[in-house]
Amino acid sequence: MSSIEVTAVSLPQILKNLHEGEWLAPEFQRGFVWSTAQIIGLVNSIIDSKPIGMATLWQQEDESDLPLEHISVTDDYDGKVGAEKYFGEKDDRPGRYYAILDGKQRSTAIAMVFGGLRASNGKRKYSGSYFLNAKYHDVQDRIVYLSKKEVEQKSLNSTAAYVQQALFPLELGDFKALTQHFFNFISAIGNDEHYASGEVPSQDEKNRRQMIVQSAFEGIKDTRLAVYIVPKDETLAEICDIFETLNTTGTKVSTVDLIHSWVYAETIESPSPILLREALDSLSELDGMQGWPNSTNRPELMAQIVAAIQIALDKKHAPRQVTGKKETKISSIKSSDLLAISSSSWRDFFDQESFVALCFEDFQKAVAGGRFSLAQCPYPGVVNVYLALRWYHKFDFPSQASWSIDQLNRLFRAFFWMNTFSKRYDQGYLTRVGADVIDFKQFLNSATSGQADVNWTTKANKWLSKLPLMSSPAVIKENIDSAVGDGNQRGALRAGGLLLLRARATWDVVEPSRDISNIISQHELHHIYPKKWCKDNKVPENTKYLEVSRDLQDWINSPANLMPMSGASNKLWDSKVPSSALHSLQINSDQQHDLLDRYFVDEMGRKLLEGGPAKVGEFLEYRKELLKKACLSLTTV
Repeated sequence: MSSIEVTAVSLPQILKNLHEGEWLAPEFQRGFVWSTAQIIGLVNSIIDSKPIGMATLWQQEDESDLPLEHISVTDDYDGKVGAEKYFGEKDDRPGRYYAILDGKQRSTAIAMVFGGLRASNGKRKYSGSYFLNAKYHDVQDRIVYLSKKEVEQKSLNSTAAYVQQALFPLELGDFKALTQHFFNFISAIGNDEHYASGEVPSQDEKNRRQMIVQSAFEGIKDTRLAVYIVPKDETLAEICDIFETLNTTGTKVSTVDLIHSWVYAETIESPSPILLREALDSLSELDGMQGWPNSTNRPELMAQIVAAIQIALDKKHAPRQVTGKKETKISSIKSSDLLAISSSSWRDFFDQESFVALCFEDFQKAVAGGRFSLAQCPYPGVVNVYLALRWYHKFDFPSQASWSIDQLNRLFRAFFWMNTFSKRYDQGYLTRVGADVIDFKQFLNSATSGQADVNWTTKANKWLSKLPLMSSPAVIKENIDSAVGDGNQRGALRAGGLLLLRARATWDVVEPSRDISNIISQHELHHIYPKKWCKDNKVPENTKYLEVSRDLQDWINSPANLMPMSGASNKLWDSKVPSSALHSLQINSDQQHDLLDRYFVDEMGRKLLEGGPAKVGEFLEYRKELLKKACLSLTTV
């Protein structure tokens, strides 16, 4: 890899580079998403001469295949609704130019504040202007954003208007005339002719305003943006490696942005060009996909799934050449492999979106008996293995193989839970997933047609136990015990301990007609023994269970003390004494008891719950064992 050049660029030079097309953004990279507050935060950092992060640029050849464009905001003009308004002439290209790999959001914000990039339609989000408020007393009011309508209402269109209202535009009419821009205002503040009769401030106030403008000028003049310049001979795969090591404070460009631009460029001439992010959003709306990836929520997971599918298939499209090597082979779900996915493979994937959604739903039901979201999954990346094998079974299944989807589901369920409580994907899973796909495929295809199920089950359990990095049964059992009985657990163990409670949520125990199965918004996990009650009801028999400390086992916040319940019902439950909650809330119907059984509060648990403070420990220990037994049973085929 060639060395990366590191430089620092002044604000006027940034504006010039963006306006003249020396710095260009990859087409269909995520649009500008910063809020006004984020933009003002950046301006305040500039004025205070604080670091404003960095940008990473990739030097381009004249014949670059990467589609690039000037930065822009969405506008309505020339009869076009939702058209992009570019900063500078769209087709301008100097002799040397660069792709903005990281820093588009920051660059766009700078162009908006200091370069005048804005929408002409006042109803658009980014149609206003930014002003320095020289009358501020609270620093939070130093930078003011005014909509186009507000600017017009205040008649902020002349030096006199700026001076009278002490609102000075930050937009530089001439990028090179930074000094002249601000010193004109400093001079104008001291000129009484710019004030209306009777409104001339005191000399001290004029001095104060001049100092505010002077200080802003000094900050803007001294500010530098750190710029990393990647040589033109780097490949896309190497660029992605750079992405993964950058530590920036802005809105980071991901590998998905590069894939999006690349795939669109390759399919733009087809009847239906692939817009990756839009396709992901459409897919995420299908039944079974809710709560899983979309264009903003871990979109790389879908790219990883497509890569895993390529690993599983025997008959597949040739990958894209991205590494500079003679032959490219997709063998992992690392960024370089994701970039190698061909546009044809993406087309196949989106053409089968209904099947993909079905597989996602089957995956959730197979491992937990109900639905759960990406955020609730111990290791979301494990879905790559399942989807790859389902795709292989449907589209590339060899005639000599005889395994069924039922066998896959049983085998994968045990793998999922063993993998979770072994913490096996904590490190290196980007490589591990590819190896697991191959190992699964080889084992499943080795099954003999007509083999007795008991023999297959025995072989399956033996095979699982010998997978690399899989923990022993004793360690898995110990980790399950900690996961369901200690609220101090984090990461995969915490998510694994909660997963059955989340996936089993169907109806509310207090209001059984209330559906709490929606994994996005409806069901929550609430304390059976409320935290305030625990604080107020410590007795010798339960003290060790009601103490909360990072150094002690946290029973109160453990899955053993949590239950699916709506927020409204929790307010009712939380106001009752736990020993009488079942009676006072009239939770006594067969349906409600069945729900409590489903949520691991069976008849014995209910009797212990009614026992008051002295029975807290017995209840928590008993319920922990129920959860532990259920989780442990899922670790075998």
